[in-house]
Amino acid sequence: MCGIVGLFTPAGAPDSALLARMNATLVHRGPDGEGTFVEGSIALGMRRLAIIDLQTGDQPLFNEDRSVVVVFNGEIYNYRELRAQLMQRGHHFATRSDTEVLVHGYEEWGDDLPRHLNGMFAFAIWDRVRQRLLLARDHLGIKPLYYAHLPGSGLAFASELKALRPVSGWSREIDPLALDWYLATRYIPAPRTIYQGARKLPTAHRLTVGPEEPLRIERYWDVPFTAHESRSWEVWQEGLRERLTRAVRRQMIADVPLGAFLSGGVDSSIVVGLMAQAASEPVRTFSVIFPGWPGLDESGYARQVAERFGTAHTEIAVEADVAAEWPRLAAHLDEPFADPATLPTWLMARETRRHVTVVLTGEGADELFAGYGWYGWPRPWPIPSVLRRPLRRLAQWLLSGRRGRHTLTARLAPDFATFYAESILSSVTQAEERAHLYRPDWLALLETFAPQGDLVHLMAATAERPWQSRIQELDLQVWLEGDPLVKADRATMLASLEARVPFLDVEVVEWAARVPPALHRRDGVSKALLRAAFADLLPEMVRRRPKHAFDVPIAAWLRGPLRPHLEEALSDDSPLWQVLRREPVRRMAQAHWSGRRDYARALWALLHLAAWWREYGN
Repeated sequence: MCGIVGLFTPAGAPDSALLARMNATLVHRGPDGEGTFVEGSIALGMRRLAIIDLQTGDQPLFNEDRSVVVVFNGEIYNYRELRAQLMQRGHHFATRSDTEVLVHGYEEWGDDLPRHLNGMFAFAIWDRVRQRLLLARDHLGIKPLYYAHLPGSGLAFASELKALRPVSGWSREIDPLALDWYLATRYIPAPRTIYQGARKLPTAHRLTVGPEEPLRIERYWDVPFTAHESRSWEVWQEGLRERLTRAVRRQMIADVPLGAFLSGGVDSSIVVGLMAQAASEPVRTFSVIFPGWPGLDESGYARQVAERFGTAHTEIAVEADVAAEWPRLAAHLDEPFADPATLPTWLMARETRRHVTVVLTGEGADELFAGYGWYGWPRPWPIPSVLRRPLRRLAQWLLSGRRGRHTLTARLAPDFATFYAESILSSVTQAEERAHLYRPDWLALLETFAPQGDLVHLMAATAERPWQSRIQELDLQVWLEGDPLVKADRATMLASLEARVPFLDVEVVEWAARVPPALHRRDGVSKALLRAAFADLLPEMVRRRPKHAFDVPIAAWLRGPLRPHLEEALSDDSPLWQVLRREPVRRMAQAHWSGRRDYARALWALLHLAAWWREYGN
């Protein structure tokens, strides 16, 4: 696990001092060492968090004749199988590192290398003979990778957006469509970033470029939820259990202390149970108690699971000073990102890092096994189109700042694209609300844009899926990559802690995608197949427990310890007024402070936007 940076400058030699400045921004991702490679038109850098092969796993790493060089962020869980396969084909290995399979795998399979990998990764391979760069990002987007076009067909890339800021020649102007996405959803889906001149490499994509080869971005893997197969309930359970068991065992490989986050929910409890079955000594588990935050206290459930599996359990009481802790986290998030659970996740990661270097988590289970409530939402009402728009506007106006808004407006959606983009993705504000908040000049930039416009290709690709499967597939490609995985990566890597996600093992994902959608919510139970497959593993109370997310008390924080920060964000000199109208935003804040309405989600997003703008805005 580490962070990577790079410069490709075909018009001249890259600046090694610039590379060093880029690399220095990622120390938190890799505190154990650094490495660089500069030659001709390429410069590669990395920061290392040592996990596997502590002695000889340093990067950049080369093949036998040093014709191929790689820098790599992540873990390749099937590297032992790939290593054996490549050695049978005549490749010679100099290390025990999973990184080395990348250079030999590139020799063997070329650009098809990512298809052979099972892991979480973002890597850069430079072919010194062909003078050609290959970038790739893992199948589900667990590890981030950003890039920006430079003058003269050049390219800069990095694991975090802040590492691109020392590089000149690309536009740092705010992307209006990205900002609209953020105010709708609290994150910015790939491939957009907050900047017009920078992009995220999408999940399951590779990028190639060379002095004589134009930049090309291609998808190398897909997992459509269409090949639903007819198997018995028992066979589906057995197949899932086999695959997830293998995934957990693969992801327990490490040469450093390893443990697991244990919330006491279904997902993390299954992971811990499978770890306990595979381990020769008690698994180290961690749960966090936040005194004064009753919505975050799941210690009773976690304690049951820890006792069941005999784990070496640590309960960490975090006395968090929100007013002091929040600014540091906000400054670290180098594009606007407003998932409230990021703060407690970071505090948990920071304390856990005192004990272990790697944790396994339960991310991804809800998307794969239909755990979210919206998978059970009814389809839109059959209302004449002439009535839908005014009824939606009326519902949004009456329910603004109140519960139940999204489920009602979902019933009034005119089509699937609007249903998904405005009712499921738009968890912060909906289109009519944002239009009321924008300045006229900014609104004019968005006149022909709706968030679902960015999803046209995904909407078309999923058009033939069953209703629930279509939402699951879109969630896997949009929501999961944009929010939960970003939260997990940024929060844990700020603490120099590696988080692994067994549910997103490629083998598990491909199996789950073939399950008929009705089995995921059998008898109306969320994650029915997952619960049934591991019924004997889980305590009864945990197995029957409904989904429980971090209930972060942002409404109370914004009325209490974070109110001074919000007041500063809405002050006369706030950068927000370059985009938003003061009066409606301030009325929203006053209504929230008085308790008349709950605008916590929108105000939390604006607070983070203002913090980002002051830290990184031009």
